[in-house]
Amino acid sequence: MGGSFNPAHEGHRYVAKTAMKRLGVKEVWWLVSLQNPLKSRTDMAPFSARLECARKMALHPRIKIKDIESHLGTYYTADTLAALRLLCPNMSFVWIMGADNLVIFHRWERWLHIFHMVVIAVFDRPTYSLCSLASQTAKRFAKVRILNSNLQILARKKPPAWAFLHTSQCEESSTRIRAKSAIIKNFLT
Repeated sequence: MGGSFNPAHEGHRYVAKTAMKRLGVKEVWWLVSLQNPLKSRTDMAPFSARLECARKMALHPRIKIKDIESHLGTYYTADTLAALRLLCPNMSFVWIMGADNLVIFHRWERWLHIFHMVVIAVFDRPTYSLCSLASQTAKRFAKVRILNSNLQILARKKPPAWAFLHTSQCEESSTRIRAKSAIIKNFLT
């Protein structure tokens, strides 16, 4: 799971635990990014604060918090995944992301390459189900979508392969948390 984790929250932990249960992955890595190329730096908390918040939120022995991009010097997911495949040639990776990202995935740097590099698990998010499944990426890779009844095989599939997991949806989001924090901060000042 890559992301800004600005901040990490219960929804991230829910997705990680659900991935372990439904996909059968051994552990989930939270790859805290230095800066998402598609997001503004304006309200981005410092990297060290986001990393520490993720560590405090994970609260599970099989959720590992990683600052890999800061060590590798990678900026794009495609570069990070390529480096991980070289560093960990005997590992199988599943890229885990929210449905909101599937909507804009075609805007990611080398998005087609990512789909051919790792299998992808897309988790439902409130208000994104329909638009994500109608997205350019979902349509392009419709023939390699794994149905929910076969989720346990996703991690063993050769890319390209992906699944859309209909799950209980956590209403929490980093954007909402930051908005609440700003309201409280403005109220107190």
